[in-house]
Amino acid sequence: MSTATLNEQLWITVLESASPLKIDPSCQLFLQAWIANGVERMSTESRIAPEDTATAKVNLKTFVELMKAEPLAHGTERLDNKCFHAALHSLERRSFLTVYSLWPFWPHAVPG
Repeated sequence: MSTATLNEQLWITVLESASPLKIDPSCQLFLQAWIANGVERMSTESRIAPEDTATAKVNLKTFVELMKAEPLAHGTERLDNKCFHAALHSLERRSFLTVYSLWPFWPHAVPG
């Protein structure tokens, strides 16, 4: 599978997971960059088999659900950069308590 196809599949996962909320254009850029980094990591680690793609989709859905908690709490109908950063902050807090991974998106790869 090409990286472009995988990027498209993961973006569709985001759109489906975000529904019924809309995604602000600036947040879309953050998410698409996050997906591109994840796809690059998958490619670098030679983990692009169907089961790896399925794992990436599930983890991306989990992240979008974290993002959705923010607007739902404040009565808005849009995902914006504030939601993106709130979800990242939530992941950071979780990783202080336990080993928490949303591979290939979180935690970021650390060069050895």
